[in-house]
Amino acid sequence: MGRKAQLLFGTAALWVFTAAPASAQDQAPEAPEAPEALAAGAAEEAGDDGAIVVTARRREERLSDVPTAASVIDIAALNDRGGATGSGELLADQPSVRFNNLNSSITSEISIRASSTARATNGDPSVGLYRNGAYIAGGPVGGRNYTRLDMLDIGRVEVLRGTQGALYGRNAVGGAINIISAEPEFDLSGWGSVRYGFETNSLQLQGAVNVPLGDGIAARISGDLIEQDKGFFYNPDNDVYFDRQKGHGLRGQIRLKRGPVDAIIMAETQRLTTPSIHYQIFIPAGTPGFPGGYIQDRFRYPWSTAPRASQDVDGLQAILRVDLGAANLTSTTSFRKRHSEYDLDNDAVSPAELARARAAGEVGPLTPLDPSSASYVVDTTDNFSQDIHVSGSGDRLTWLVGAEMLLLDSDFSVTTTRTPTLANVSPGNIAPARLHFESYAAYGSLGFDLTDSLNITGELRYTHDSRSITARLYDLGTGLETGGPSRIIDDSIAADNLSYNATLSYKLTRDLLAYAKVGSSYRAGGFNTRLSDPRAPSPVQVLFGNENSTSYEVGFKGSPMRRGYFAVAGYYTELEDLIAQVDDGCALTNPTCPVAAVSYLTNAGDAKSWGVEAEYSQGFDLGTGNGRLALSGSRQGGKVKSGRYDGLDLAQVPDWLASANLNLRYPVVKDVSLTGNILVSGQWGGKQELTATSVDLDDYVLVNLRVGVEFGKISISAFANNLFDKTYYVAQAPTINRYSQPRVIGVEGRISF
Repeated sequence: MGRKAQLLFGTAALWVFTAAPASAQDQAPEAPEAPEALAAGAAEEAGDDGAIVVTARRREERLSDVPTAASVIDIAALNDRGGATGSGELLADQPSVRFNNLNSSITSEISIRASSTARATNGDPSVGLYRNGAYIAGGPVGGRNYTRLDMLDIGRVEVLRGTQGALYGRNAVGGAINIISAEPEFDLSGWGSVRYGFETNSLQLQGAVNVPLGDGIAARISGDLIEQDKGFFYNPDNDVYFDRQKGHGLRGQIRLKRGPVDAIIMAETQRLTTPSIHYQIFIPAGTPGFPGGYIQDRFRYPWSTAPRASQDVDGLQAILRVDLGAANLTSTTSFRKRHSEYDLDNDAVSPAELARARAAGEVGPLTPLDPSSASYVVDTTDNFSQDIHVSGSGDRLTWLVGAEMLLLDSDFSVTTTRTPTLANVSPGNIAPARLHFESYAAYGSLGFDLTDSLNITGELRYTHDSRSITARLYDLGTGLETGGPSRIIDDSIAADNLSYNATLSYKLTRDLLAYAKVGSSYRAGGFNTRLSDPRAPSPVQVLFGNENSTSYEVGFKGSPMRRGYFAVAGYYTELEDLIAQVDDGCALTNPTCPVAAVSYLTNAGDAKSWGVEAEYSQGFDLGTGNGRLALSGSRQGGKVKSGRYDGLDLAQVPDWLASANLNLRYPVVKDVSLTGNILVSGQWGGKQELTATSVDLDDYVLVNLRVGVEFGKISISAFANNLFDKTYYVAQAPTINRYSQPRVIGVEGRISF
């Protein structure tokens, strides 16, 4: 942490020094509202989502003027449906966006527009994940998903769909998501909420306080507390629920706005026990080694290893914005330490349960299961990033130039335990690994208005990546290296990438925009460190290279109707050296390798993906009340075009995704209004794995309902998430099933001032 923390604090000190002369300037009696707040307020009054100001191209623009597929989730819309504490809730109504739920927040991930996933591996995501403009993804565990802390006190969320490599760099193959936290403002304000879920005994407290400290100085403190001792998925052997939660998050910010300088310093922390990985063993009768079949209850799993998952986060961030007159400078410095752990019962049975199943004839007497086999996974990832860019515009010209640095270090280990035998006296092994990643990039864009309506814009980014790894395998009993030469890994890779984006856009009217674009991106290659059992049919390969993509897109968007906004886009993407998740072929039912499979990443050949998507939102009056309806839908697909997976459908790509979000507010007397929100989301079709025998993804439709009453600044509501108690498969493998969460009913109170 030393070098990275010094860089961060050194940058912050330099900013304070830079801001000091500006503080001597005469100050207006009250600092003006930020442009984003003004635009968001105007958009809310007009009901025009397209008027919201975004930074999708790293400069401020109206959403309807950005020639790319982009959406904004503002805090008002998010509060209407009860907020979000996870990525699945946050992105449930976004077209072409899929949350790959693996039961635990530290292993789940996000994909956009058929981008590939890295499930149960240590690969990078295929979507760029950003907080306040800083890249926060990467690292073996927990780096393909946002944390609960990221969901605290959101200002807005920008979802950019499609290749974003030219401005956002590595891993933005499917798109990029930027969660922008609420910033300190120069008035006394705040909010608080308390939520209780009956089925899970969950109590959640959240809130924020914004305090002015003087002319142009303000502070904001945000907090989150969760206590949930029950769940739906139970481990009777250790009397604990897999999906329990307990912990807190805290964020503090100081903002200084003096003359042309606007600087924010932020510190935050999270300590959290989060839902752990869980699954049902499902082996039909007649399977070799399982004559009577062995099928566990859907919600009770007899693990001898107590299930556990935790994620701690510490972050520091400094944001500097300077109005240079003819240009605007933005610098974002970020340091983030993420510590993730989870425990896994490799055979998913306790000794007593195995004895019962053998006696009942469900499991054969000689079937080689070891109830003491378990894995303990630990990852500590330090992420330091620095981005600085300057943008400006003239009569017909817009430009931007910037640079970025990313330094990432991960210490990662997997400890595997077993029952010692005469043939093998080892109690297990530990496989530690250290990953170092450095990335340096320069980027820029240039746009020119050929006419008052026709614009051409080019974007270019050069990136140099270098990545190295050291990994070993040690016996837990002797402490000596074991596993032979294949478990001694000292490797490195370096790659250069040039990504581009070219866009032609035409304004048919002030509120209607058509565009066509072509762009490229890449997903960073890396190393597989969790190697296979020596008996595995398809052993893990250590190295996999970069995935490169070129995407073509046409779209049409705008706000031609009062209080309405729409966007339609179609795309086609060519992928070279697709990074895909496969496994080593081991399984509890495989007599040659009767252990849990190890998933890993490989370059699976060239591939293609395609799709069409649409979104529409409309505000309307309802007597003396009002409402808003938002609809989204997408159709996507993809296939591998070469190599041993030629002709197979891309994994984890539903054929259809759709959502509908209806919000209503109706006044009954002065300062009293009835409120209601219904969110419907679903998926249909698609394959789960990149295999010829893959099962289909499970189809589902989920309905969340919320009704309440507002008394001025106070609201009370009741909610039912998964109203119709739909339980579906979130994943299936030859011997395991993972299920979704059943219905949760609860109440929530909220106050703002």
